[in-house]
Amino acid sequence: MNKTERTSFFEVKPGFDAIRYLLSFGLLTLLARRARKRPAAMFVEISSTVDRHILSEGLFEKGVIEALHYVISRSGTTKLMIDIGANIGNHSVALAPLFQRVAAVEPHPVLFRVLEANMLRNRLPHVSCHNFGLGKTGGTVTLEESPDEHSISRVAERSMLPPETFGLSEQQFGNKYSIQLESAQDFVKQYADQLSETFIKIDVEGMEQEIIEALEPLLRQYRPLVGFELFTKAQPNLINIARSIPGYELYAIRVHDTGRSKIWRSLKLLFKGRENTLERVDPDKLDEVYPLVLMVPVASKLER
Repeated sequence: MNKTERTSFFEVKPGFDAIRYLLSFGLLTLLARRARKRPAAMFVEISSTVDRHILSEGLFEKGVIEALHYVISRSGTTKLMIDIGANIGNHSVALAPLFQRVAAVEPHPVLFRVLEANMLRNRLPHVSCHNFGLGKTGGTVTLEESPDEHSISRVAERSMLPPETFGLSEQQFGNKYSIQLESAQDFVKQYADQLSETFIKIDVEGMEQEIIEALEPLLRQYRPLVGFELFTKAQPNLINIARSIPGYELYAIRVHDTGRSKIWRSLKLLFKGRENTLERVDPDKLDEVYPLVLMVPVASKLER
């Protein structure tokens, strides 16, 4: 080796780079120590908002999860959970201990592998994972997502949510995957003997109405507990469709973390925390977005 060849290679350069490394690695180490103490162990990617919530707090939407624990326990729907739009398994992992069986459905070819890994890591053998999407009809469609945010993806041909719903442009949905859709009715119908004691969670970024309509005959017959995400402006008829199905009362998990700016929301968080409430749905006074609207069977203990 002659004198002109390199013999040293910096992992961390002195000065600013060293300060950056010490601060960032130190902070991540503290978060990792907190994560190791939690009952749920999740594989996460720090670039995603959902994953950062999990890394920071152990779960995404902890208030929503707590409300679901309450509703599921009170309603007695504990035989089966069908998680339609499972993503990396946040809700499946958090709620699986309540159920005899869980079916987690996620069409994303990459996130599905993380979903499977999270079920294995948390030793949940009663959770089955299914790598396809659900809709009124089957077929091959395009799943598109933001390269910077894997928690934001939609089926291009079927979603009712425009890019502006997510604060993005059409061009920012740069990652595209060819995925398979299966019939929602056919998939759920295979569990018919358990549906009266089932919780169905639907979070599919703009295909909620399509899936509710596909499942309507089963909902009328078996009346499982159902929760669906709602963006009111983009899906104005969804509440009316849910209200038209007999045997249900509509509740909503409302998020009170609102405000015009991040600074305002941060101040509100500092002094009031982030509160979720479980309330009956008033169709004349709807919020712009609900993490879940709940179709609660009238005969459940929640309605007594």
